[in-house]
Amino acid sequence: MTLSTLRTRTAETLLPFLVGGILWEGGCRFFDVSPQILPPPSLIAAQAVELWAKGALRQHILASLFRLLLGYVLAVTAGIILGALIALKSDIRRMSSLTLSLLISIPTITWVPVLLITMGLGDRTVITAVFLGGLFEMIYSTALGVENVNRRIVDAARIMGAKRTDLFFRVMLPASLSFVIPALRLCIGYCWRALIGAEILSAMIRWGLGKMIFEARFWNDVTVMFIGLLSIGLLAVLFDRVFLRRLERITIEKWGIAARIDA
Repeated sequence: MTLSTLRTRTAETLLPFLVGGILWEGGCRFFDVSPQILPPPSLIAAQAVELWAKGALRQHILASLFRLLLGYVLAVTAGIILGALIALKSDIRRMSSLTLSLLISIPTITWVPVLLITMGLGDRTVITAVFLGGLFEMIYSTALGVENVNRRIVDAARIMGAKRTDLFFRVMLPASLSFVIPALRLCIGYCWRALIGAEILSAMIRWGLGKMIFEARFWNDVTVMFIGLLSIGLLAVLFDRVFLRRLERITIEKWGIAARIDA
């Protein structure tokens, strides 16, 4: 990618945010909207810089990222293993099909009150909620991906002497990445939702973006609420573009499993 192409794509990406910010700022000033109802971007940015300088915003972000990444990694690992088992074992697939459909239908936030009672009010509850938020999507997508692997490829690998472990890790899992990689992107979104909901409801944690938004409600501090919302969105976009999108480019696009999509 040339420097000019990179600049063009960066400008195209930032332009909608710039236009939206200008319209937001102009609308607040033109209609004289109270900052306690809808703060302008300039006020949000100024207070965000102040919170960052004090260290509070940084603490909230780091606490949320720790819980998110730990729960996400556990959900992805367990989801791929369980999904593969379900796909490869017909008896397990028959027994788990209805259960998986039921669990996928339950919103993660509804697990939080149960977890608060069974696991307490601290980090364990939040991390478990994040784990459950992404687990069932990963199980379903991995199982679907492994089930849809071309059996001719599997049979060819067996004829060439591939053992069971090599057959799974070198043939079936790579061939199912067109289902698994998009599931990673969906999973992180579900984990974010579970994280913020659990941080709002968990009373014993001190730091976290969900906690920051919830505590701002008591002071009617809409500016801090918007800082929390925008921080969540920006972190999610960065994680998707820096890690997941790059992972997609070096796997399913590089190997020709999926068409290249410039995003």
